[in-house]
Amino acid sequence: MLGLPGYQVQHLPASPMQELNPQPPSETRTARRLPPLSLKVNFAWSFLSNALVAVCQLGLMALLLKAGDATSGQYILALSISAPVFMFAGLDLRTLQATDSTAEVRFIEYLSLRLICGLIALALVPTIALICGYRADTLAVIAGVSLGRFFLLIGDTFNGLMQQSERMDRVAHSIILKGILSSIVLGATFLATGNLVAAVIAEAATRFLVLAFYDLPLGRRLAVQHDSEQLTLASFRTVKADRLTHLTFRSLPLAFKVMLVSLDTHVSRYFVSFPGLGSLSAVGVFGPIASGAASGSMVGKALNQSVSAKLGRLASANAPHQFQSFVRRLQLFYLVLGVAGVGFTIVAGGPLLALIRSDLLAYQVVLTLAAVSVALDLQNGIVDMSLVAARRISPLAPACGLSVTTSAICCWFLIPTFGLSGAAMAMIAGRIMRMIALNFALNDVPKTSSVDEASKEPAVTINHKAA
Repeated sequence: MLGLPGYQVQHLPASPMQELNPQPPSETRTARRLPPLSLKVNFAWSFLSNALVAVCQLGLMALLLKAGDATSGQYILALSISAPVFMFAGLDLRTLQATDSTAEVRFIEYLSLRLICGLIALALVPTIALICGYRADTLAVIAGVSLGRFFLLIGDTFNGLMQQSERMDRVAHSIILKGILSSIVLGATFLATGNLVAAVIAEAATRFLVLAFYDLPLGRRLAVQHDSEQLTLASFRTVKADRLTHLTFRSLPLAFKVMLVSLDTHVSRYFVSFPGLGSLSAVGVFGPIASGAASGSMVGKALNQSVSAKLGRLASANAPHQFQSFVRRLQLFYLVLGVAGVGFTIVAGGPLLALIRSDLLAYQVVLTLAAVSVALDLQNGIVDMSLVAARRISPLAPACGLSVTTSAICCWFLIPTFGLSGAAMAMIAGRIMRMIALNFALNDVPKTSSVDEASKEPAVTINHKAA
């Protein structure tokens, strides 16, 4: 029993992670942190960064479309092949970081695991592309995109530390630097050389520079404030293999979930590129249109990042009714936002497509259907984040698997008849099935009064009575 002024701390049996890593008193660690920003300020920074990055990506997609459907298709295919692998390699550790209200895992452990998994993914993606028999130029593009994703993966670990401290302004700076600079460099290199391989390598180099000169220095300062330890090369020698193993198995359900989410995003593009169902040029049209519609989800992504820490606190504070009420308010906001996005694409989608290329006006229906799938994604995203905050992780992967399976089956039957519109309809069908499964799991959260009970791991409780 440890007596403290005004209250006493009672230590219950610790979880395996806590036994392996005794933590200093949380009061000391909190006092050293940067002061957290308000929810409104965090949301404003997140929205600004995601909005700027979305605009840059839209401009990049427009540039590639103007260069030709085959060139655009090559880049989209590289993104689609690398995304699920790197999403799995990331283990969704940033979500665990942001909702880890007890600082159970050290930052150096998150970073070590990300480095190991990222290097494996960096070797695996080109190997998969080689086995699939793609041409040498396509293989080079895939390898360059994979290198860029590796640097993003490592940078995301530092962003998770910033998010955990509720400093979304720092996260926004990192995202803006990487998003805007890499898009500008990729576009400028492609315009100057006409070589997509050189362009994606330049994009990867830009992301490395931001990682080295912004994320790393800031991350070292925050690590001292958060974990009370210096982040140096010697720090990696303090990482224990059994702790990394435990963290890996703990995050595997999240890893499968995010991989399946990525597959759900890209499975329609795989089918569109299949011989007999579509072509590289077809995915070069469908990919940018679907990505353009997805840019509308930037508000949801920003808000999810901003509220993740609050969701974690509510879920661990034995306040299930407040937790549910907060989630329902967010769902209502996303419903209004999704309807507004669909309405916008109906009214302005055609003219915007015609600005890029006049022949794209024929795909306005595809854009509208893609906007409907984004509206459903907004709902799924906040429920997903809420379940993670409540440590109800087990339903996430099955829900995503149901969505991927539904989308794949619908693609097989709908694309031959409806073309790219069929691919968009398949996306909608998959997201509806996922939404049903996630909300069913969310309704069961009040039965679990806290994070510790949900995760079946005992934790430290505080008795606020005087000793």
